[in-house]
Amino acid sequence: MPVLTEDKWSQLPPELLHLICRKLPDTGNFIQFRAVCTSWQDGAPLSDPPPQLPWILEHRGPKLQARRHLRFYSHSSGKMYCVCGGGRSSWLLGSGAFEGHVIAIVDLAKTMLYNPFTSEVQALRPAPYKPWLDGVFHVVCDGGTGCMVVNTCTITRHFAYCRPGMDAGWNIFDERKDMSHGTYNGGRFFVNTVSKTTLIIDADTRGVETIVPAPSKENFTTALGDYLVASHGKILRALQYPRDGNQAASASDYYFNVYQLDMLDGKTGRWRKIETIGNAALFFDHHGHGFSLEPNDAAGLRRDCIYFMHKKRMWVRFCNYRSLCRYSIHDGRVDKTMSLANKLGDTWVVPNLCCANE
Repeated sequence: MPVLTEDKWSQLPPELLHLICRKLPDTGNFIQFRAVCTSWQDGAPLSDPPPQLPWILEHRGPKLQARRHLRFYSHSSGKMYCVCGGGRSSWLLGSGAFEGHVIAIVDLAKTMLYNPFTSEVQALRPAPYKPWLDGVFHVVCDGGTGCMVVNTCTITRHFAYCRPGMDAGWNIFDERKDMSHGTYNGGRFFVNTVSKTTLIIDADTRGVETIVPAPSKENFTTALGDYLVASHGKILRALQYPRDGNQAASASDYYFNVYQLDMLDGKTGRWRKIETIGNAALFFDHHGHGFSLEPNDAAGLRRDCIYFMHKKRMWVRFCNYRSLCRYSIHDGRVDKTMSLANKLGDTWVVPNLCCANE
């Protein structure tokens, strides 16, 4: 059988190149694929990378550390990736990350939105409350207008957001001090409160449109996690519990109850328990945030599953035992897909290879 010359490889039809790159298991392989030649680069645009498991961000710890690089673990390829952060900076990566960006707090004075894959940096206005140094930042997608940064204070329960490059500063929901983590979809925030109700808030007017009661039959006293996530245009709420009613000791000791938000007359909402999330996989991080992705055979994703991280304190070794777990909504089974290093498992980031202004 004759060996194909380099010229013949470069002449593969674009539709075939597209099919091949969609089956690549990892963003690193996608970048290598595009580097082969010009025709392969044209057949694999940066705006259309293959779907994959998100990368797990290395936990930086509670203190500022001088580092010039970030480290990520790709479960799809089983590799660690090191991304250079540019000049000398101190990065505090204890906040949520998504949409290809992470939040960096430099010298406790400046807050930045940073894309480690494109080196794009956007300075953010200082957080409106000093106690928000103990808060959680979250990056979400605001449709075609780019990214939105949400900041929730874990102490004062204040809640605010900003659109980098568009707004003059933070939009603050100052009239309420009982809001926890939430999600964003279609110009609205969906936020759980301390009383376990759910607020539907217009992002432009900051007005509360609807207050949805908590699921009536749920026991929140033993819940280990309460997540809101937008999935295929639907708003889902997942409550995480230990099977024996106490603190879960192992990865198999968890189960989830999943609810879907139904709007009855456009103004009244209720949570309806569901037994499947269809062709979707949910991801929850250590900070209470969640997002949805479609399964991809190359990445090993399974539909109708929840991916979460289990952390257990090992007092003998004075370290944390971490593992990435997968909960099947269909049969309630928990699989530990892999063990994580002590510094991994804090949050996720989905590699974004395009700048926000492209």
